[in-house]
Amino acid sequence: MPEISHVTPEQLLLDSLRLGRKLYDTGFRPKHAISIWRGGTVVGLGVDAFFRNQGVFINHTTIATESYVGIDKQEKVVVKGFEHVIQSVCPEDGLLIIDDVYETGNTIRAIIDTLRAKARANTPSRIMVGTIHRKPEKVQYDGVEVQCLYDVDGGTWIDYPHELADLITDDPDDPLIRRKSEAIWEVLRSGSREPELERIPEPYRYLRPEEVTLDATKLGVKIFEDRKFQPDFIVALWPGGVQAGLPLHEAYKYMMKKHAPERRRPDHISINTASTHLTYRTHILGLDYLGERINRDDNVLLVDSTYKSGRFVNDAVSRLKELLRRNLNDERVRVASLYWNPEDQSTWTSRPLFRKPHYYVKETRGTLIYPHAFHRFRDPRTELRQFWPEMAGILFAP
Repeated sequence: MPEISHVTPEQLLLDSLRLGRKLYDTGFRPKHAISIWRGGTVVGLGVDAFFRNQGVFINHTTIATESYVGIDKQEKVVVKGFEHVIQSVCPEDGLLIIDDVYETGNTIRAIIDTLRAKARANTPSRIMVGTIHRKPEKVQYDGVEVQCLYDVDGGTWIDYPHELADLITDDPDDPLIRRKSEAIWEVLRSGSREPELERIPEPYRYLRPEEVTLDATKLGVKIFEDRKFQPDFIVALWPGGVQAGLPLHEAYKYMMKKHAPERRRPDHISINTASTHLTYRTHILGLDYLGERINRDDNVLLVDSTYKSGRFVNDAVSRLKELLRRNLNDERVRVASLYWNPEDQSTWTSRPLFRKPHYYVKETRGTLIYPHAFHRFRDPRTELRQFWPEMAGILFAP
């Protein structure tokens, strides 16, 4: 067993902001950013938040790749959901690619090669990669500029907050998961519970990263326990849904591996619902990959963090219906969200297909602010210095 380095949710967010500062200090001002699904997306949220805090807004999206089949076992890299990036870049734009760890670089190579082959003369002239960790002795591709925070030994197993399934050993007590987080270990063993009701005091409550990870794990267990619905596709809505989608998917994979190894592993991807000039209500980015693969007998699970009144979820379903037509069965589409506020009607669609999520952990009354969304504070500088001085030091250092 290799040496395991556990990374907590709080650590990862702070390091993502530190990475954002390091990238910003190079003078690079990318117009576009790609966060690699899965691990790079949470890092990307922090990097994006740092740039936003400096007044730099990036057209930020996700793409998915498939390369890992297990620890230190790689196969051919397949890039999923890349068409919207190819259609929007040009040579004058800087492109930032974000991931959690840079090992061989084969994933990055595949992304850049695909971009150059498809975009051709429209390929950005400057491409930079930002990662939290790098394993120098494993690097096989050095054809791009890489900025990282930490170089680590090639034999170190970096255990990021969302990872669970690969921590299963022959010991049925799951000691690696228990060492990682006692709270998550207990959730995986105790099963799901009925949604809680939380009344949030005015003006809002800030969610710490650890709480979001734990609640997403609960949601994954809840979905697994529904014997009537086994998702073939788990689709996280970028940006908010990735915070729920990663731990949810890992919890679901863990439960499958422990209790239902015969189940087919669901395809997991993120689609972009962020509001920028490249994406708006009728143009959800990243759907082509799903349009080519979803069949009428497939179960599709859409994941977001806060449902509110379901604008993004319902828009995504509407676009999928337009794209797939009879290849999508409405009765096989379900929605999962960490939190649901039934009193929030600020974004009602005219005819929502879903008025509430099928699965959720908490029913809330009031406003929640997610870990990377500190810009929503009334006074971010003052409030962060009060309850998270370390984050304030990264964001507001001279």
